[in-house]
This record gives sequence, C-alpha cells and structure tokens, in this order.
Amino acid sequence: QALALTGEEGTLCAATVVQGQGLHMEEARRLISQATAKTHQRVKLAEEIAAEKKASEDEEREEEELERQCEQWCGKICRIGIVIPLLYSYVMYPIGEYSMRPTMDIDNSVDLSDIHAIVTGGCSGIGLETARFLAESGASLVLGCRDSNSEVALKALQTVKSAAVRWSQRSHGHNVRQPRVMTLRLDRLASIRAFARRYTEEVGRLRLLVNNAGTRHACSTTDDGIEVAFQANYLGHFLLTQLMLPLLRDSSSARIVHVTCRDGYLRRAHGWNQWFRDGWMKGWLGRPTPISEGVRVGTTLVETQLRTNDAEEEDGWGHELVPDGDEASADGSCAVGDVDCQDPAAESRASSAKRSGPFDWRSNCRPERAYANAKMAVLMFSHELERRLRDSSNSEGVTSHAVNPNAVASDFLLKGTPDTSQQGFNYYSVASYFPPVWIARKIFGFLSTRMGTAFTRTVEHGAKAVFHVASSEALAAAGGGLFDDTESAFTKCGRAAHRCGRVSRQWEPPIVHDRQASRRLWDISEELVATEAKKR
Repeated sequence: QALALTGEEGTLCAATVVQGQGLHMEEARRLISQATAKTHQRVKLAEEIAAEKKASEDEEREEEELERQCEQWCGKICRIGIVIPLLYSYVMYPIGEYSMRPTMDIDNSVDLSDIHAIVTGGCSGIGLETARFLAESGASLVLGCRDSNSEVALKALQTVKSAAVRWSQRSHGHNVRQPRVMTLRLDRLASIRAFARRYTEEVGRLRLLVNNAGTRHACSTTDDGIEVAFQANYLGHFLLTQLMLPLLRDSSSARIVHVTCRDGYLRRAHGWNQWFRDGWMKGWLGRPTPISEGVRVGTTLVETQLRTNDAEEEDGWGHELVPDGDEASADGSCAVGDVDCQDPAAESRASSAKRSGPFDWRSNCRPERAYANAKMAVLMFSHELERRLRDSSNSEGVTSHAVNPNAVASDFLLKGTPDTSQQGFNYYSVASYFPPVWIARKIFGFLSTRMGTAFTRTVEHGAKAVFHVASSEALAAAGGGLFDDTESAFTKCGRAAHRCGRVSRQWEPPIVHDRQASRRLWDISEELVATEAKKR
C-alpha cells in the first residue's frame, strides 16, 4: 500500500515501513491511512476549487441582480412618494377646487341707502371693489387709506363716486351722498384713534364696518413696538372696532365684517418631518387640515385644550344657541357636551401664564407664520366679538362675521414678504446658485406662477363674497360665521340661506371656539392698546 502511494506522502510512508520493521502494524496502518487521505484530499481540492469558483461567480451575479432590482424598486417608490404629493398639491387639488368652485352669484339689487359704512384698505384690491359694490347699492362710504392725498386714494375716490352716480341714476335721481377718503394707518395706533375721532365728529353714524386692510409684511416692528403683521392685520382692527362700537350700537341693526384668509384657519397636514401627526395619508399628500396650534403674541402663546373633533356643529342662528361657557354643573365640573367649559386647573394655568410688560416680537419670527398667526387672531376676534355682542343687553342687532375671499389676482399677493434677518445667508441661498438648482427653481417658479394665475379668483369674485356677507339680509341675525366659497355657493346652495357658504366648525381651528383662550387673547389685546395709550 505504501509503495502504491504517490508524491511526498507515499515516499515518506514507504521509507517509514521499510525502516521500521520493529514498528507495530497499527502504527504503519495509521501512517498509510493518513497518507492516503491527504492524497485523495489533494485530488478533490482541485475539483472543488473549480466548483466553488463557479458557485461564487453565480452568487455574485445573483447579488448584483438583486441589488439592481432593489435600486429600481427603491427609485420607483421614491418617485411615487415624491411625485404623487407634488401632483396632488400643485395640480390635482387646484384643478379639483377650480372645477368645483361655484359661481359667485349674489343679490346686488339690495337697497343700502340708509347704510353708513367704513371700508378699511378701501383704495385698492378687494377693499376698493367692495366699496364700489356698496356705492352702487346706495351706501354712504368712508374709505380708510394710508394716505388720503395720494394718487391711489384720489383714483379710488373717483371710482366710488362714479359708482354712487350710477346708483343715483337707477334710483331716479335720488340724492347722492358723496364718498370720502380719510387717512387710516393700521400700523400706527395713534392714526387709528385720530381716524375714529374724525369720523365720529364729521359723520357720527355707522351701520357697517368692513375690516379689510392687511399686509403680508412681517417680522419687523411698528412705531408702537409691535410686530407689523400682528398689528396691521389684527390689533389695528381690534382697536378700531372697539372705538366704533358706540356708533354701531346706536344703530337699529349693524354689522362688522372681518376679512381673513385660508392661511388663518387651514394648513397642510404634518408630513414625515412631523411624524405624520395629522394622519399618514393626510401628511403624505399634504392635505389641508384645521390649524391645531395656538396664537402667538410675541413669545406668549395663547393655546387651547380643545381637540378638533371637540367642536360640535352649531344648529340654528350662529352663536345664539351655542351653550354659554360659564355654565357648569353644581359640583364645579364641566357639563357633558359643553365644549367651552374649562376646568378650574386649566383656568388657573392660563391666568398664571398671563404676562405684562414688553413682548418679544422678533424672536423666532417667520413671515409666513406671522401672517397666518395674525389672520387666525382675526377669526378668534370675530367669534369672540359675536359672543360678547350676544351677551350684551345694549348690542341688540349688532353681528360679527368673518369671510375668506380666497386668493385673488391683485397686487396684494405680488407684494409678498420681505426677507428678514432669520432668512439671510444660509445653505439654500448658496445652493440656489448652482446651475441645476437654479434651472429647477426657475422652471418650477414659472409653472407655479402660471398655475396660480390660472386658478386665482378675480378681484370682483372676492369682493362679491365680502359684499354678500356685509349686505345679505339672511345674515342679519346669524352672527358668528366664517364664509368661504370652497364650502358652497353663497346663494341657492340647497340649505337655509344663512348656512350657504358657511364653513363647518369641524374645519375651523379648535382655538377659535375656545372661549377661555379667546378671552385671553382679548385681554392681551386690550393690554397692548392700553400700553400704547399710556405712552401717548
């Protein structure tokens, strides 16, 4: 057996057997067996190398194919995850809203000859067009403009005068009460007080107040030390309404119309960066959802404990049938179904959170959020004012409404918001200069502008919405509403007339129906305007 082996092991084994005659037979067999196994292993190793090489190559090909398929599927999933929300947000949703948008058919034959009205921001945009509609219906108008002697104001006055003449001709020569323009700067509280004094002295009657003026400029402070968006959009109108309330109460029936916007009560649902807090599907598609956050006054946050589904739909006439938030059970706990009742602990927390003195307006201020925050404060003010008018014995017939005319093709949107110190030099401003990014931004900006222009409402369309809420007899006793033509047509909607175009409470922010939070904002607002008065 040893001589039959080949190679080094065979030679070694044979020599061992020949030289080890005194060696035990078992040891010789062991050496021969080891040599034989090594020789057979050497022969098998060559065959296995070829097989293993082939198997390894096959495995590598399979892995490469799997990786390629994974990359393809991941690419498809990423494209679907990105493209579908973009298509939904910027194409499908606008097209759907545009196709379902009702025509703004309103009754413009109403006789408003006994109406004295103020329209803030009445020298341009929706304010001017609303004033024209009011003048064509016989209303006596005063336009509140930034500069009553400017060319813009003079042109606006001429437009409204022409509308008043057309009404006089239709009414068979009825005397025309000439419209007027008065200086009103909402970013200066002293100007608001001067306007109120002058109007009271020179006119002395008021049945309609349209709080229309506003600005998208934000994150800078006014001469009163208040953030400009908060003051011009909300706080200025808060003060003006307070000053005009005595004249409004003196009228047999009067109305206050607050012009707000969609940003003031709806926002896109939180996406992946906010862990889809509003729901996975809503967050993925970026669908609109009621704002759940509170209202910021500087760094002070007025927030609510109510949830979106806590607000039940009111029935009947506005807030007239909404339960009084002060009614509670005998033991001090909140009554079942009373969404406005707050527990004493919550009220104590709110009271302890109240602060006086200076407010920090510039900290963490972002223009788009500051504008939306101010418009939500307008909606809170409208609802809280209606509740207080209902509870007041000397405010019989005075109602408060809010209306969203939606984005219109005016210079208001073109003004945009200026850059702030928080929006200065950053990575994105540098990256925007790279050719691919620059080209993509230009293309997307062009398409977005074209889409916006195609689907934006006309100024006349938006003004008709404001005019309807300001003049419709059906809304005389149904205060506390928010109206938007995305809800339904303003007339002939198949429901009660006072419900047409009225936004459901389920689509409003919970905080606007929280009476405790609304009182908190009211108190802070009074504190701010009182502080300005003391400075003077």
